[in-house]
Order: sequence, then structure tokens, then C-alpha cells
Amino acid sequence: MRKQFLALAAIVPLMTLPALAAESTNGTLTISGTGSVSKAPDMAILSAGVESREKTAKAALADNNAKMEALFAELDKAGIAKKDIQTNNFNINPQLVYPRNDNNSEPKPPRIVGYQVNNRVTVSIKALDSVGSVLTALVNAGANNISGLRFDISNKDGIEDEARKAAIADARAKAELYAAELGVGIKRLKSLSEGSAPQAPRPMMMRAMANEAMVSKVPVAEGSLDFDVTVSTTWELDN
Repeated sequence: MRKQFLALAAIVPLMTLPALAAESTNGTLTISGTGSVSKAPDMAILSAGVESREKTAKAALADNNAKMEALFAELDKAGIAKKDIQTNNFNINPQLVYPRNDNNSEPKPPRIVGYQVNNRVTVSIKALDSVGSVLTALVNAGANNISGLRFDISNKDGIEDEARKAAIADARAKAELYAAELGVGIKRLKSLSEGSAPQAPRPMMMRAMANEAMVSKVPVAEGSLDFDVTVSTTWELDN
């Protein structure tokens, strides 16, 4: 009786092997999907500042301070709130002249001929129809360094989710198409990863010289923004 029990115990594990083997031989299909959503921007961001050059650091700073005060006043007139203006750079640097050295003479040290002061702020413009007017006002106020103008959307959460849903739907449609052509079905999703973040709009660079007063409103076209998401998915096939 004991021998019969041992023989039965040895057979039972072997009886379960075919089922496990059948489950493990199911194939998988890895496919990527892309979702894209286009939206109109509702805000603009730019960097503006004043560069001053004088023979002394004190004179350069005084000139820069006066022009920055005028710049802030123009932004206030344009309806830009203080919370939407942030200083992002300030520096004072000497302007050096390096004398030409003869081959037989000792190297001469550089000579300070003046000082340069830079003060820059980041400005968020919530009313798009005022972007051109703000640019003009900045330059007329003394801003001689404007760059990084770009358009953006204040709340991207819902837009990014739309792009993600579209990317998943694209991946599923592709997987079902391939499975149908192979004569199998899609059993379940095994893994999913997001391969790329939504792309931010590229900034438009702009510089304006102090002696080039801009009297008329600057023409600006905001266009639209594209948010792209790519997902990588792996599907288990139903043989």
C-alpha cells in the first residue's frame, strides 16, 4: 500500500506540467503607440532686461537701476501683475582690455576700462492680445536685451491626459491588427511605459538694441502647441 501511495505522489506533479507549459508558451507582442493633441496657448513668457555700460561700477548701476524702474513702470501700465515678474539674473562685470604683448617683453595685465551691469526679469503675460504691446513698451522703457519669447498653456494636466489616452488607443489598435494578421487574439496587457514627455514649445529668440526705439506694436503670432506622448506596450497573445 505504501508503494502505491509513493507512486501516486510522483505522478501527480507530472500531471500538472502540461497545463503550466501551455500557459508559458503564450507569445507576446511589443508595440508602441503615439498620441498627439494640439491646443491654442493662453499665455506668453519672455525674458527682458537692461544692460548698462559706464566707466565706473557706480555709474553703470545707477543707469541700470533707473532703466529697470522705468521697465517695471511700463509693465505695471500694461497690466502685468507683480507676481508675474521675477528677477532671474543680475551681475556686475568689469570690462577688460588686454594689451598686445611683444615676444621679448613680460606679459602685461589687463586694464579695466569700464563696468557692465545686467539685470533681467522673467515676465509672464496672461493676455495674449497684449504681447506685442508689452514688447514695444519694454523696449521703449530701455530694455535692450529681450529673449526667449515662447507661448505656453497655464494648465497642461488635462491636455497631457488626452495625449496619453490617444497613445494607448493607438498602441491597442496596432496590437489588435498584428494579432489578427497572425491568426491569434489579444489576451491582456502585460506592461506599459511612457517613453517620452509632452514636448514644450520652442522659444523664439529676440534681441533689441537700445538705440532702436520700437514705436509701433510688435506683430506676434502665437500659433498652436502640440503635446506628444509615446507609450511602449507589451501584450500577451491568446493562442
